[in-house]
Amino acid sequence: MRIVVFDTETTSLEKPFTYNIGYVIYDTESKQILARHDFIAEQIWHNRELFSTAYYAEKRELYIKRMRGRTCEMEKLGYIMQFMCREFKQFEVEMAFAYNSPFDDKVFTFNCEWFKIKNPFDNIPIYDIRGYVFKCLGFTETYKEFCETYQLFTESGNYSTTAENVYRYLTNNTEFNEEHTALADSEIELEILLYCVEKGSCKFGKDYKVYRSIPRITDKTLEIKDTEGNRHFFPYHRITHYKEKNNRTRIYLRKQ
Repeated sequence: MRIVVFDTETTSLEKPFTYNIGYVIYDTESKQILARHDFIAEQIWHNRELFSTAYYAEKRELYIKRMRGRTCEMEKLGYIMQFMCREFKQFEVEMAFAYNSPFDDKVFTFNCEWFKIKNPFDNIPIYDIRGYVFKCLGFTETYKEFCETYQLFTESGNYSTTAENVYRYLTNNTEFNEEHTALADSEIELEILLYCVEKGSCKFGKDYKVYRSIPRITDKTLEIKDTEGNRHFFPYHRITHYKEKNNRTRIYLRKQ
């Protein structure tokens, strides 16, 4: 079976014009990468004002270097989408994967509708690799201990499950930094997906539940003084979670 893992880099969340599209096509039987591509979208690249709003606009020099070295190529979005359609058909790609796939799916839908071009994923189901992470390792004690050891938490205090931190865990390389370019990110996300399938209990083509975050439970002690000034101590679990855009904390007293 052939699958594709893809990623996009965009100018914003609301109107996600994509300036960088990358993907790898992988054969699950031969366990080989059959194709890899790194595209720069000409229309967005040459719109300096629009490109300057991109999250990683400072990487422009990196893209220039790679285009000069011919490791990535600039094409119009229409050509990129047509190329992907042809190659997906050529390799008989059956399913697609991305980390936080709803966003990348939105990116393709938005850009194809805006520029009135064919979406290469129209007939290919897209699965979220995050669901595989949660199913395979996100809730394991070893992953939580890794996050505790290296302080890998979200802003709300939960365990982080970004592709960067999951890859750090899988490779035991705490110095790794995600490049945030489309092809490079696709390659590490393919490794994450393959780990979840080969080492975990996941199967290709399954929609596994995606959680907002993994709650962090820490042991605390509540100190209370009575009216006579005596101090009483009550151990409890503090569970931090994320709900409705606000940090909430639950406290559960432990039995002595």
